[in-house]
Amino acid sequence: MKIKNQLLLLSFCFSVGAVMATEYPSKSTILKNGLKIIVCEKPDNDFVEFEVWYRTGSKDEKPGIRGMAHLFEHMMFRGTTKYPGKSVFDNVAKVGGDANAYTTFDRTVYHEFVPASSLEKMMDIESDRMANLVVTQEILNTEREVVGEELRNGTNSWYQKMSSDRYPFLYPQGHPYEVDVIGFLGEITKFTAPQCMDFYNNYYSPNNAFVVVVGNVKAEEVFAMAEKYFGAVTKQLDIKKKQDIPAVDTTKIRTNEMNINFPVQIYAYTFPRPAVSDPDFFAFQMLTDILFTGDNSILNNRLVKKEHLAYGFNVGNDSWSYYPNLALIDVIMNASPGNVKVKKAIKEEINKIITDCIPKEMLDNYIQAYENNFALNNYASANISNNLGMAEYYFNDYNMAYKLNDAYKKITSEDTKRIAAKYLSEEKIQIINIKPE
Repeated sequence: MKIKNQLLLLSFCFSVGAVMATEYPSKSTILKNGLKIIVCEKPDNDFVEFEVWYRTGSKDEKPGIRGMAHLFEHMMFRGTTKYPGKSVFDNVAKVGGDANAYTTFDRTVYHEFVPASSLEKMMDIESDRMANLVVTQEILNTEREVVGEELRNGTNSWYQKMSSDRYPFLYPQGHPYEVDVIGFLGEITKFTAPQCMDFYNNYYSPNNAFVVVVGNVKAEEVFAMAEKYFGAVTKQLDIKKKQDIPAVDTTKIRTNEMNINFPVQIYAYTFPRPAVSDPDFFAFQMLTDILFTGDNSILNNRLVKKEHLAYGFNVGNDSWSYYPNLALIDVIMNASPGNVKVKKAIKEEINKIITDCIPKEMLDNYIQAYENNFALNNYASANISNNLGMAEYYFNDYNMAYKLNDAYKKITSEDTKRIAAKYLSEEKIQIINIKPE
């Protein structure tokens, strides 16, 4: 079980693997209780990837229950009325499969990779988890210790500790992403079993979730199976998107300097990032990949490979988000007074794009790399399932997973100029100077 919300080129890794092989047909149906079932028939082996996506994450927490979404992910593995204790893991282990889950700001996803013959058993387990979870104070106390240990272990990684220490300075109060997914240990230690059940009853329901199945299966058979097990879950929720979200493009971060106990210097560049639903989203993705994060990006070629002024660039947060968020790019360098050259070079390259745009040749190369990576990365069932799920979650249309490449092909050089001026101007960029103590 893990938190999946930041670190190491996440935006580029997802973007290049976001379409799927069209030889695998995908179909869907919606049960009467609102649960959508998406099936991709991929008959190349006898295993199946089975995932349940809940449209809830830390964005749905309130003061006093920070960290509840992630803790509750753990609680979902502690048993139901029909499958008590650790029966989920036991049943998966019996058939030689794998089970896990992850939590982000936006979503919580539970997944199993098992032989196709065991899919019906997994559906029985997941439907029971959706309807009949058992939460006691004893179970809560156990999982709370596990999450507390995760928090403590995070301090052993200098980069993870820096990221956690930095996070409270970024977002305005009231923003859905104002608190990191892991939450606050002081609040987690005070959670009660009734609070956990409130979260479960408020966000875990068929009409606030969808199922993705990829593997050696037939769609109609999966639909019938889903109706048999999930169709009986009657709980319904009235989920509304939050309104009046504090703007991130006009809010100042709370600090411009930090110290770390590690011998490097980091310029953490922050600037507003559009939500996936924004018309600017794809152009923004392409621009930031070409400028910052790709191995052959403009700034990586200049500052890392050519001028040797930096060790590298890291993406510090999710690139796909339900609400507008902050892009966070870490430029990692040797601690030196001469690092002002790095700021100057980054400013120069941004201004070039604002003035002259990104040449069409670079856009074409980006598309070619995108297509090449698609061919390499989209035969694993887990990758396909993730791509279908991301498209369904953010676009309410899993078929968008097949169309993302077309969206990037529509972007012009003039678009990159406009996006750079809108999101990367001096008025929008803020920098945290992170130095050794």
